[in-house]
Amino acid sequence: MTWGLSSLLFNLYLLSMGFDAPFIGLNNTLRSVGSMICSLPAGLIADRIGRKRAMVIGLAGMTIAQLGVSIFTAGWLIAASSALFGIVGSLFLISIAPFLTENSTDKERSTLFTLNSSLINLVSFFVMTGGGYLPRVFAALLHVTPSSGPAYRGAMLTSACCLVLGMVPILGLKDEGRSLRTRPVSRSVPHVWQSFSDPRLLIKLIIPRALTAFGAGLIFPFINLFYRQQFGVSDATLGWILGITSATAAVVMLVGGGLADRFGKIRAMFVARAISTPLLLIIGFVPYLPIAVAAHWIRSGFMRLGEPLYLAFAMEQLAKEERATGSSLMTLGWDAGWSAGPWASGLAQVQFGFGPLFAATTAFYTLSLISVYFFFIRRSKAG
Repeated sequence: MTWGLSSLLFNLYLLSMGFDAPFIGLNNTLRSVGSMICSLPAGLIADRIGRKRAMVIGLAGMTIAQLGVSIFTAGWLIAASSALFGIVGSLFLISIAPFLTENSTDKERSTLFTLNSSLINLVSFFVMTGGGYLPRVFAALLHVTPSSGPAYRGAMLTSACCLVLGMVPILGLKDEGRSLRTRPVSRSVPHVWQSFSDPRLLIKLIIPRALTAFGAGLIFPFINLFYRQQFGVSDATLGWILGITSATAAVVMLVGGGLADRFGKIRAMFVARAISTPLLLIIGFVPYLPIAVAAHWIRSGFMRLGEPLYLAFAMEQLAKEERATGSSLMTLGWDAGWSAGPWASGLAQVQFGFGPLFAATTAFYTLSLISVYFFFIRRSKAG
């Protein structure tokens, strides 16, 4: 719920406060930089204290950070809160994939990972379609205009409350509460790499995500601004566009989990993303809203299907005691790309608009697919 509301309204909230595109890009970058810096320590911590404790601590910190983003009006305090969100959020995010892996069998795993992502997207559908009206509700309550900062702030505070609710089911989970890693772990990064049974495999797992993240970071933190500036859509219409995007992704994931069990996770991921990538060019260059939106819905469904399948595949390649640290290093690779993308995009938008950014994202997605093919698919065919 928090992700859905923030994706829909955060950039518009900053815009209503008088901040420009470079500052909006900086905030998206700071979240990723904070996560990138702390993802490796977070993985080591999660391996030692257990998944449940790591998720609870992470969610509590994310709640404080989201409140800061929503309440503060000074630019530096908003930026600091964005960085804090990424720092503490890394504890929560890197624990999810290992937890799901350790609580499922090989036969169940594709379905569990895709079902988890599907439910997230299904909830996002309801949140986004309703969230587009939240500024109007708070505008009426506060007697301000719907496009004003206070109206958007009310919606952002609502997203912070959702994080508190998210802790309730996690507190009810059973957890062994002890370290999963039995051998000593060095605090130096080079020795952490050496602690993996196959460091080269981990590098191969990281590279495709990093390429995808940089391409995605050029466009998707700003997709609401793109539709606002390119087609002049309202908040409510934008909510429906992004909400149906999530609903489409939810349906595709439910079907895709079964296909992955039949054809293999990495092949299903490759095909899904190969279908989605060319549709970026339709979104970015066709000046007709219904066509752009339809391409956006289809593209997002297949693209998002690839992520849980890739994570499930990656976790299966690592030993149990390596998974949280491996997940943190994969998150670091993702955040390295995602943090650079929004910052570069915010600067490029001022000079060139969105067109070249869509072309660049398509290129990076293609490079990611090429790396997946040569690292994993061609190798399995040769075997």
